[in-house]
Amino acid sequence: MKVAKSLLHKITNQTEIFNSTLDTYNDALSFIIQVIDKEFDNTGGLTTKSIVPEVEKLIHATKSNPQPKYKEFNERFYKFPSYFRRSVIASAFGKVKSFRSNYQNWEKEQKCALSEGKRFKKQPPRLQAEHKEFPIFYRENMFNRTSDTSAQIKVFHQNDWVWINIEFKGQDLYKRGVWEWKENNPKLIKRGKKFFLSISYENKVTLTKTPIREQKVCAVDLGLTNSAVCSIIDATGTVLGRTFIDQPKEKDRLQTLTNKLRKAQRASGRIHAPNF
Repeated sequence: MKVAKSLLHKITNQTEIFNSTLDTYNDALSFIIQVIDKEFDNTGGLTTKSIVPEVEKLIHATKSNPQPKYKEFNERFYKFPSYFRRSVIASAFGKVKSFRSNYQNWEKEQKCALSEGKRFKKQPPRLQAEHKEFPIFYRENMFNRTSDTSAQIKVFHQNDWVWINIEFKGQDLYKRGVWEWKENNPKLIKRGKKFFLSISYENKVTLTKTPIREQKVCAVDLGLTNSAVCSIIDATGTVLGRTFIDQPKEKDRLQTLTNKLRKAQRASGRIHAPNF
């Protein structure tokens, strides 16, 4: 079985330069979502793997495909990296398929309610074209490590895709339990005004061959008064041990933030969502 763990590496020498990359990536995602939705009758039956070349024929101009149907993609996203383009297509396809499935379920629910003479007020799902996703930077094409705490990364800067040098905080892989694990491609994420490389580490583990009736499992229940409760249970459901996990520092931080929100709400008043 494969197991994975992600570690955050804070980027220390660049900040605002990444905003254009994230904006361009999500603008391309929005564009392709609308393309796939329009062409869904022709592409809906494809798999995630086969959808990529089909959509590329619709949006990307090449020598063998000089006049794509949606040629404005190349005009709006000049030199858009091929790895980003394929990633965006796969993501957009999943979002459109999910919307279509939800819409079909809504139609069935509406039809069932009306056939029984009931009023049906539930609003239909809408396709959300705008998203805030974080891109994966594929090695050699978009990302190259130069040391344990530095790398070259390809970003959108001053209307062009260029390589820049970045520095980031390292992690003690031995203490984090991922020593000698396979390091995957990093993802650029933003939290507040800070940027991080989120790098996942992958490993294979061999599951126990102990008969099921002799196995013991650790069940974790997230709580309200405690952060979590961990229980060791045998095959009959008997609890053999239990540990309560508390995080007073995190609770105090959460309470401080909620108090700030309450104070801001009292100052500004409640803002009710409009009815569409």
